[in-house]
Amino acid sequence: MGIVKNVMEGVLSYFLERNLGLRFDICTCEKCKAEMLKKLMVVFPPVYLDGDDPQYHALERELSRKNLSDMFAAINRVIGEVSDNPPHSSEEDKEKALDDLINKIREDRGVDFSGYRRPILKRRIALRLMANKANSYSEYLSVIAGNPHEYEALFEALTINVSEFFRDPYVWMSIKDIMQEIIENNVQKNEPTVLWSAGCAHGEEPYSLAIIAHEINNFKMPVKIYATDIDQYSLNRAREGVYDSMNTIRNILKGSFNFNFDKYFSFRDGRYHVCDCLKELVEIKYLDLTASDYIENVDMILCRNVFIYFDKALQERSVDRFYRSLKPRGYLIVGETESLVPEARLVFKETKTHSRIYQKI
Repeated sequence: MGIVKNVMEGVLSYFLERNLGLRFDICTCEKCKAEMLKKLMVVFPPVYLDGDDPQYHALERELSRKNLSDMFAAINRVIGEVSDNPPHSSEEDKEKALDDLINKIREDRGVDFSGYRRPILKRRIALRLMANKANSYSEYLSVIAGNPHEYEALFEALTINVSEFFRDPYVWMSIKDIMQEIIENNVQKNEPTVLWSAGCAHGEEPYSLAIIAHEINNFKMPVKIYATDIDQYSLNRAREGVYDSMNTIRNILKGSFNFNFDKYFSFRDGRYHVCDCLKELVEIKYLDLTASDYIENVDMILCRNVFIYFDKALQERSVDRFYRSLKPRGYLIVGETESLVPEARLVFKETKTHSRIYQKI
């Protein structure tokens, strides 16, 4: 016979360690972890079994499956309780250390992340701490001070670079209709059409706009599409306009829009290249939504899945500046999981609820 073990304790310890793996904003010393586990053991009754029993690992999996949601809730609660009242004196103010890191980024690179939502910021910075084997924000400060190239990896982690061509096709069908209206009106007024992809990532969104503009406008009047981001790596990727698998976009262009895929993409060296006719419409440049001057006289702004990373104050400032950027009756489009802060409803009306399309009043 082997040693009889508390199977539940092992399961709780495993999930606690996983949760703490990305928590550099709190103390995770052995003393604190022991206190957290002690509190968890009060909530979940022990389940004993011989460690050599063939059913031991099966029981671990079963206990994990049955108690998963309750365990995560309890783990988050006890982490908060112990962090607020640690069983020892605190050697470092971790929140201040994080503020110091944010200030360092602003001083060195001119980008202010202080308005980003704190929990998201902590999770993303934690990835870089782990990659550099740093155990605290203070240690990571030393890393970026000694290796300025680390900023490139940090910005890649902090910025939102998940995108795809015509993401959420039903939204893009509405965007196509709006662009048709905008371009036709501007042709009548003999004015250029100005569009802005704010947070353009690797360029899929602005090039999607360019495809629609090319189909609708046929160069009756100038169309200018601004594509902005704060991540230089993403901006360079967008300028290249080179992408891997395009099966999804091929099907969308053919099925939803009846556009000719081969008109806008060429296949070379195993990758797909955006054609020059699209690149000519898109100006890709650096712009920090938290600080830079905004673009003026814009007909439509796409800022999708960006606001979820901003706190309420930064959302309010951004919406105010977008309002001033837009022409009268211009459009602002945000992500489908986002909505404008309540105060924005005084100056924007929602025209399509499920597509999160707003029009300047």
